[in-house]
Parts: sequence; structure tokens; C-alpha cells
Amino acid sequence: MSFISSPVHVAPPTVEPPVSIGRVWVVLIFGGLTLAIVGMFVRVVQLQTQPSEQLVAQMSDRTSSVVEEGRRGDVLDRRGRLLAATRFGQRAIVDPSEFPKKDIEKHLLALSEALGQPLSVVGPRIMNAIAENERRENAFHRKFEYRPELTAEEIEEDAAKDAAQAEAALNAPAIQSPSGADGAAAEPREFSPKPPTKPRLIKYLVMSDVLDDSTLSSVRKLKLPGFHLESRAVREMASPEIAAVMVGKVDFGDRGVLAAEKLLDERLQPKDGSFSFVRDARGRPLWMEPGAYTPSQRGEDVRLSFDLGLQRLLTKELERGVLEADAQGGRAVLLDSHTGEILAMADMIRRPSDVVDYDWMTLIPKDKRLDGPRYVTVRDDPARLTHPAMARNRVVEEIYEPGSTFKSFVWAAVVEKGKASPDEVFNTHWGEWTTPYGRSIRDVVKRATMTWREVLVNSSNVGMVQGGARLTFEELRTTLIAFGFGRRANIGVAGESAGMVTPMSRWTKITQTSVSFGHEVAVTPLQMARAFCAFARDGELAGSIPELSLTARIGPDGMPITDPGQRAVSVRTATAARETMRGVTANLDKKLALREVPESGWRYELFGKSGTADVPMTTPPPGKRRPKGSDGYFRGQYNATFVAGGPAIHPRLVCVVVIDDPGRELIAKKAHYGTYVAGPVVRRVMDQALAYLGEPASEKPTADLPVHAD
Repeated sequence: MSFISSPVHVAPPTVEPPVSIGRVWVVLIFGGLTLAIVGMFVRVVQLQTQPSEQLVAQMSDRTSSVVEEGRRGDVLDRRGRLLAATRFGQRAIVDPSEFPKKDIEKHLLALSEALGQPLSVVGPRIMNAIAENERRENAFHRKFEYRPELTAEEIEEDAAKDAAQAEAALNAPAIQSPSGADGAAAEPREFSPKPPTKPRLIKYLVMSDVLDDSTLSSVRKLKLPGFHLESRAVREMASPEIAAVMVGKVDFGDRGVLAAEKLLDERLQPKDGSFSFVRDARGRPLWMEPGAYTPSQRGEDVRLSFDLGLQRLLTKELERGVLEADAQGGRAVLLDSHTGEILAMADMIRRPSDVVDYDWMTLIPKDKRLDGPRYVTVRDDPARLTHPAMARNRVVEEIYEPGSTFKSFVWAAVVEKGKASPDEVFNTHWGEWTTPYGRSIRDVVKRATMTWREVLVNSSNVGMVQGGARLTFEELRTTLIAFGFGRRANIGVAGESAGMVTPMSRWTKITQTSVSFGHEVAVTPLQMARAFCAFARDGELAGSIPELSLTARIGPDGMPITDPGQRAVSVRTATAARETMRGVTANLDKKLALREVPESGWRYELFGKSGTADVPMTTPPPGKRRPKGSDGYFRGQYNATFVAGGPAIHPRLVCVVVIDDPGRELIAKKAHYGTYVAGPVVRRVMDQALAYLGEPASEKPTADLPVHAD
């Protein structure tokens, strides 16, 4: 039997494919990158959480912000004319730490020529600053010197030497050269292993005010290390010689510090803008994020009540009046009686050749004659020579005795309380009368009798004292307070006086008599004008005084906004007083007819009151006092006043003018009274101002009433 073998199938051995070299590199690279990323992440975490001292020293915020200055709002007059505005200019700045010391004389000469300043001014400022920086650097290195090898005794000895040098340097001369040798005071040493990195140096030295265009062109050509131009806000004023006292002034930070600029500072202030950007390690800008820019916002423009045209008019006429009267000064104010807006305000100081300073030793006789000294009654104001805005505003700040102008308010008080009617007849005793307590009263216009209306027109002291005596002390004082006397108008101007009204606790029968003809009371021209508005308002507003304003009261429709005011007397009383005082200005026009009348005649009928009073003494200077027996007046020297409203029908304006101490020649002629010296100024101002405002001319002729002088 034969066997046949079956074929055996044997599986071939498994052969691994060869490894791809590229695949190996991929794995290695991927693994390496992974390890690198992990390592970087770990390192970043380490740097963020535990940075080294060297890294901390180099770390800084890479985002920078730049401030974009806003522009202060403009100040405008009542008609929208520019009074004050801000522009940006440039001024010269020097960094003494960067200023080249090599050939320093040449560089200083070039800088002084470009700035137009003497080398004797520019040189010492920069050289002294450089020397001071050198002193600070030397002192810094000595102060923080690390000397571990010194013993305690040596340290103590060095500290004693330093203290002695510092004490000796207290009276040393000023630094004169970059060497720093002169006047360099050593500071006590402080030995420390870790001193600060830098001393504090002078790096900011202002070398000029804002430069004009020609100077700016010259300094831009300079290529001096450490010399820079700095942008600066500049406040410029239109007509500062007449507007400054009301507009005011700003400081170097563009903040209001005087008058309207201070009062309205919050509204005028701009809001600065800014923009931020990311910079590289070298400080170069890279990019800005969306929303990183905030634009600046300009301050609000503010319109004042002040009218530039009326201010020019009032200033011109006041100056003329002061010069014609040979006076020591003058004050004037013009109000809109319905809105309470202060339209114009002027103040002038003058020093006539014949005045002398009072020595506070000589007793001035009550019957002082013209051959006696003429004393200074208006004190100097040196601040106004520095800048017009810094002038003492005497319209608001300085008080005076109003004299007979005050009689209009006493007259109204008597009528208001029902103590007399305008037509009641008073016995005026031919101008000489003695009060029940023995005080002698005299008149300029001497008559046997006068109606209560004529008492005011003729400015009778005798009649006015009799009428005032019918009021109780409280009735008279309360009415005067209601007219605004004894309290500030609060217009927001620094230094405003409240005036003087005798307190009720000290009010006597002598006070009652004195106040009746404008003595023992003191007011400012602004207070007088505000009070007189009670007679210069129409309809239901008559008898009220407005709240005064330095800002324009004009509605969106361009029409004036009437201030409701505060009631002083009734409409009936105010109307009666106004009608009566038309006779006073009629007298003024008769006197002016002998001197001046416009070719077309006076266009407007006015109503008003004049007054003349001795000048009261001011507070004695330090170390001085009034001589024994003095009654507190510069006898024979006067303040002459006139106050008026107009037009007589439908009035709109009130003007007050005070002429300080008219000259001897006018006194000798008895032409120093308010009607003669202040009245013409008021008459000219009112006639021109009403025409300027477009008021229709008066139609009624002035009544023919008797002439008086006061």
C-alpha cells in the first residue's frame, strides 16, 4: 500500500515595513513644540507670579494716554459780542538737566536773542538751575553711599561734618555758576545697601509767557537739547480797559478768579478729552483700541448782562464829568429796571494837583473854609495798574452817604404808611427850624410852606424831617430795608458791601432825623440803583425791586425776561413818587439849558433825585485814630450824586452817578451840588442809552416846576 503525501502549506514569516524617516521627524517636532509650549506656559506663569528683581525693574505699562485739552467757553456781552475768549499758544520751557553744558555761553546767547530777553535774565536762571541739579546729584550720591567698611565712629564723624556744612550753607550766596560750589549745602548721609536709582532734579523751567508769532518763529529755529515749546491756554479780553472790571480774570490754570469769570466758572469750564494707544518696548505707538478716544468738550458760552456799547458810553461820560468837576473820582452804574440786568458799570480815580494826605492829627473844623487843605478822600488802588480786572470795584465795594437822593425813599415811606398825602401842606418855616429836641435844620430853598410833593422836589430838609418824624422808628427802618438797603445785592462779585443801616437797638430820635435827609446811612451806587428801580417799573411791578443779574436775561424768542422782584412799597406809592420826581429832572434840564442842550433837544423825559453830602472819613490807618473832637467828616469836601429813571412814561433804565469831591472852584461858585456835577452826566447817559436801545422819544413836555439846588 503506498501513501501519497499531501502538500503542507507553511505561512511565510511576517516582514515589518521599513519605518518612514519623515514620520519620525514629525513626531519629534510635534513633541518638541508641545514641550516648548508647555515650557513657555510654565515660564509665563512663573514670570507673572514670581518675576525676578531684574524683570520687575523693567516692567511697565505699555499703554499710554494723552490728554486733549478742552477750550474754555467764551464770555459774550448782552448782544453776543465777544468779551473774552481762549486760544492756545506756546511758551518756552527749558529742561536744565538736558541743557548742553559745552559752549553754554553760546547757547544761552542764542536763546536770549530768540526770546528777545536780556542775557542777564536768561543766563542766571538756567545756570543756577544747572548748578542746583549738580548739587542735588552730589548730595544724592553722598546721602545714599554704601560704605560697609566704615566704622560707627567714622560714620558719626562724617554725619557731624555734613551737619556743620549744611548749617554754614544757610546764609551762603545764591548759586552763580554751573559748578555748584557756591551755596551748595551738604545733606546728612544715609548709608544704604539699596539706594534709589535717581536724584530728583529740576527738569521744568518756564522761560517766557505765551510767545507772539514773530518770537515763536525765531525760537522754532533753535536746535537746543533741553529746549521745548509747551502748549498753553491763553485768555484774551476785548476792550479790557472798560470791560475788565465786570468780565474778571482767570489764573494760569484757566480757572476764573475774579468777577464774571469766577462767578460763571463752572459753566465756562471745558471737559478735557483723551486718547490711549499701545506702544512697543521703545515707546513707539503701535495701535489704538476701538473706543480709546474721548473728544474734549468745549465750555459753555455765557452771555453777560453787560452791553459793550453802553459801557463805552457810561465810561466816556463819567470821565468827562470827573474832569469837568476837577474831582478825585467818579462812579456810575446803569440798570435795566425791569429785568434787573446790570448793563454797564464804571469807576474812575483821579489825583488833582491840590490834594494832600490827611495826617490824622489835625482837627477839621465843622465850618471848614476853602482856604483849608483839600484832603485825599479816594484812596489809591495800585492793583488796577497791574491789571484792570484787579481794580477795586467802588460801585460795588465802597459806601457813601447818599444825602438828599435818600429823601425819595423816606418820602415814599411816609406816603406808604399813610402819614401824609402828596398835596398836604407843611410849614417849612422859611428854611430854618429846630426839632423838639433842639437840633437846628436848614434848607437851601427857603419857603414858608410847601406841599409834601414840593418838599421832595425842592429837597426841603425841614419838611422831610417833619414827615419822617411821623413814622415810628420801626416803620422807617423796615421800609428802608425793604428797598434793599443794609443788604447785599449778591451779584456774585467778591468784596460787595452790604452798606450801613443803623440797627434797631441803636436807633434814636437823632437817627430818625439824620436818616430823613440821607445821613447816618451808607449805601453803594449799586444799592441805590437797585432801590430806585422800585420807582422805574411799570404796572403791577411798580414798587418792587428786581433781583440784579450779571448774566443776560433774554428768552429763546430774543425778548427780555422780566424779573418779578420783591415788593418794597405799593404801586400807588411808587407811581406818586415817580410823578413827583419828574419835577426834579425838569429843574435839571433848566440848569443844563444854560450850559448844553443837544441840537435836537433832549429826547427823553426823566425823573430823578439829586444829593450832596460831606465825605465821611474812612477807617484810620494802623497806628492812627481820629483826633479828639472830630465828627468823622472831611468837612467842606463832598460827594455829589444824581439818580434817575427813564423814560418818565414806561421807564426802562436807572442810572446812578457819584462824583467824588468836586474841585474848589465849583464849591466857591456853589456849583458843586449833585444837580450841577452828577446830573449832567446822568442826563447825557440816559438820553443816549435810551436811543441806543430803541426806546421811542418822550411826547409829554416837562412840567414847569421851581428850580432848586442839591
